[in-house]
Amino acid sequence: MPEKAPRRGLRATSLAAASAVLALGLTACGGDEAAGTGVGFEDCLTEPTTCNSGPRAEGGDLTWAVGGKWEAWGQADIYGSSLSTSIINQPLRPTVFTYDQAGEIHYNDGIYSEGPELVSEAPLTVAYHLKPEATWGEGTPIGIDDFLWHWKATSTDEAQCAGCTPATSYGSNVASIEPGVANTVVVTYKDGYLDSEWYAAQVITHPAHIAEARGHADWRTDPAVMAASVADFSENPPLDYSAGPFRMTEGVLGDYAKYVPNPEWTGSQQSTLDSLTLKYIEGADAMATELRQGTIDGAAPSSFDPEILDQLAADENLKYSVAPQSGWSHIDANFDNPFLAAEPLRRAIFTAIDADEINARAYGTAFEGTETMTNVLFRPGSEFHTDQIGDSGLGSGDQEAARAILEDAGYTWDGDALLTPEGEPVSLRFRTGIEGEAFTPIIQDLVITYLGDLGIDLTTDPIPGGELNSVLEARDWDLILFSWIETPLFASSAADYWGEGNHTGFQDDRVDAIVAELATTLDRDRAAELNNEAAQISLDQSVQLPLAWTPQLVMVDKDVVNVRDNWATTMRVFYNVGEWGFAE
Repeated sequence: MPEKAPRRGLRATSLAAASAVLALGLTACGGDEAAGTGVGFEDCLTEPTTCNSGPRAEGGDLTWAVGGKWEAWGQADIYGSSLSTSIINQPLRPTVFTYDQAGEIHYNDGIYSEGPELVSEAPLTVAYHLKPEATWGEGTPIGIDDFLWHWKATSTDEAQCAGCTPATSYGSNVASIEPGVANTVVVTYKDGYLDSEWYAAQVITHPAHIAEARGHADWRTDPAVMAASVADFSENPPLDYSAGPFRMTEGVLGDYAKYVPNPEWTGSQQSTLDSLTLKYIEGADAMATELRQGTIDGAAPSSFDPEILDQLAADENLKYSVAPQSGWSHIDANFDNPFLAAEPLRRAIFTAIDADEINARAYGTAFEGTETMTNVLFRPGSEFHTDQIGDSGLGSGDQEAARAILEDAGYTWDGDALLTPEGEPVSLRFRTGIEGEAFTPIIQDLVITYLGDLGIDLTTDPIPGGELNSVLEARDWDLILFSWIETPLFASSAADYWGEGNHTGFQDDRVDAIVAELATTLDRDRAAELNNEAAQISLDQSVQLPLAWTPQLVMVDKDVVNVRDNWATTMRVFYNVGEWGFAE
């Protein structure tokens, strides 16, 4: 089904620049998220952070299939904010940190000598300690100009970047960026602005000196030139810089990118490969075929037909694993629709839908342990998890209770057809991404049945591949099924999901107050409490029905080591790409 990753700067408050991929920052973890089924990854049940590891041979050319077409190379604007673009850049992009499968944070020791330091709470001030030897792969050190360039690129201020459409709103909250002592860069935020996840801000994306070398020397003083430099990074492959374990040597947009180890990289992830090629292949079936033929060495498709698992299990040269990962599926209601503007109808619909049956008949065909969600932000193992569904009836499949909700609100039936209190037949359009999906058609058919039994005339309208963003932002749907992709970061969830400009049109003064308070606290426990409150309000108002953390597949040649899935990052297997290799 379509998936979407959320905007995440320091406080992203609108989906207007959200990722253009099918597929949003998930929240805290814990427990046995790494547990799964498969062959060759059995140690992931007990050793999720080190499974499928082993000594690596020196050399080798590893080819990996990626399932999403990237439409830009840059990472600073909306055009490059997709998950696909993030993945294609992961071998060389200047990340601040990643999470492992245990939910533990690891800062990028190839760029930073230590994690970000909280210098002051009023105003919020954070110091970044750069390694003196950290470079852009061609001798130029990473430095303050790179912080300044990213600030301008994401400022949302026309006087800083004319006509820019930033991927995050990070820069809009920054007051100043100044040099500190001993190779330190100090970022000070505007008075009154706070973020309980201040340590997670993405503070650099591209090298300022390369912007100058590409003809944009006046980026500091001319907002039009600054915008041109952003577009340049978006339109052209990063062949002239790297801030990761690999350098890109060639690439074709949406087709492939080839990398070799970055000799200037000083991080702990040191590659043993001669080369790494990321190649677009559409669909898990095609990926599996090429894997069996030996033309690729691995893949981690975002969706797959469970029938493929028998083929993988029968091939002694392959290893594979299936487990719930970072995506969570849900069905949402569009408040712009005149029928769905009425809360009783929304509640009746989400009561009539049987979430347990959907999860068992769809996701359960790939992973028997699929659980129905009871909290839209936190997994059951999290210290912040609370049961937000309870005895509300949401997702129960209780047709009798659903009809009672409608009768109490004045709805009637003309034969089998549901009528509003004004006597109008209820008809809705349900949109899903069917193409290349195995689970979605099952879910779609079940929802048609549930709502048909309720008397609703439901038509289906598939979302063309790659068009989820435009469909969401135009609100060109009545009911919609897709997945958010998330990480253990959650402070901006209320703003992203239910705040101003959210994709459903839902608005609630209590949620707006929560969003405002979240921007004024450094207390992560309080941030979790506030986000849970916002989530409960949304469920009480029947904004959406959460279904499940969806199972995903990773499959590799038996000789590939140090590849393992990671539920705690949108990058999944790519979180440790510098450690991939062939068994010694």
